[in-house]
Amino acid sequence: MEGTNITIWVAFLAGLLSFLSPCVLPLVPGYVSLISGVSIDHLKDGNDSRKNARRAVILNSIAFNIGLSMIFLSLGALAGLLGKTVTANPWFRIIGGIVIIGFGLQLMGLLKLSTLYKDTRFFSQQKPRGMLGSMTLGMAFAAGWTPCIGPILGGIIGLAATSGGWKTGLYLSCFYAAGLSVPFMLTGLGINKFLGFYTKFRKHLHKVEVVSGVMLISIGLLVATDKVSVLNAWFSKFIPDAGAIIKVDESSAPNATPVEAGNLKPAPEIELKKISGEDFRLSDLRGRVVLLNFWATWCIPCREEIPELIEMQHDLEARGLSVVGVMWKDSSSIDEIKAYQKEINLDYTILLNGESIADKFGGIQSAPTTFIIDREGRIRQQILGQRQRATFEAAIKPLLDEASPATASK
Repeated sequence: MEGTNITIWVAFLAGLLSFLSPCVLPLVPGYVSLISGVSIDHLKDGNDSRKNARRAVILNSIAFNIGLSMIFLSLGALAGLLGKTVTANPWFRIIGGIVIIGFGLQLMGLLKLSTLYKDTRFFSQQKPRGMLGSMTLGMAFAAGWTPCIGPILGGIIGLAATSGGWKTGLYLSCFYAAGLSVPFMLTGLGINKFLGFYTKFRKHLHKVEVVSGVMLISIGLLVATDKVSVLNAWFSKFIPDAGAIIKVDESSAPNATPVEAGNLKPAPEIELKKISGEDFRLSDLRGRVVLLNFWATWCIPCREEIPELIEMQHDLEARGLSVVGVMWKDSSSIDEIKAYQKEINLDYTILLNGESIADKFGGIQSAPTTFIIDREGRIRQQILGQRQRATFEAAIKPLLDEASPATASK
């Protein structure tokens, strides 16, 4: 699926840093009081009436964060959708990276962008009425609070746009919104603890800006140099299950659509090195059905479907199936890949430097991406995202039953 190669935890951290920024953190108690209609002194009070006050805080905070998230999700999905149309142009990626770096420099105080200091918030003279009013205020907060949220959110949206795909933008903005919303909710539930925390933490607010700036500059450099996968490789070492959070359930994933016979086109001729160092030509497999799978060691969905690919290779090899894995945007060394191969008994062909041939297949936006190639060397299906064995076999078995124009050795 789109976006599995993006580190969602970076977006969550960005949301948390937005919450801790100097122009958000000090005003959080006031916003909690504003949306709930309960004074801060009342929230701090420990008497029985506090129970009703906490209920008002919870309900109105939920509504506020829904409104806030609606804006962020819309911006992220739109950025990803628009970005996908131009992401193949390296200049777009480079310019996007430079813009993100500019946001980082602005946060650190090294670059003054007057536009980012304009506050477009609007306030009513009356407190919001009920959950609808709180949701409206949340939308206004998200749309208008640019001095601190703008640069960090802009960096995340820029990352989504250069990654390509509306789902990428949706996931990133969703985790950004969670990073900002969760501590906001917790503040309303424990105002006394928050005020104690703020008293101790406020001397570090500028450090938050510096850390945020460094993070955005790092992201900008990775985007500009097309090395975003470095983040994924690093995070996968410490949070191996991160990708599972955004994994699409097989039952809800769109089915791959077979290519009509009249629209078949030959698979491009590719020549790559196997991980063993031998040369590989796709044309050498003419006469066999080929499952060409673009993957990476940092990609959790890729790793989860590999055991089923291994089983299919063993069970259907005699009938003419060849499974070929193509490393895509993987910064692991050959020794590390070989160690992983040995660890999971991965015995089908593995090719290196898959990004060099991605354009021949129309561009690879995410991993895993799989192409089903028939015995005559024609692309019959393209499958985006992780799939179960049954889905692959539904596409492969009819091709295995087709007559072969020639017999090729594996």
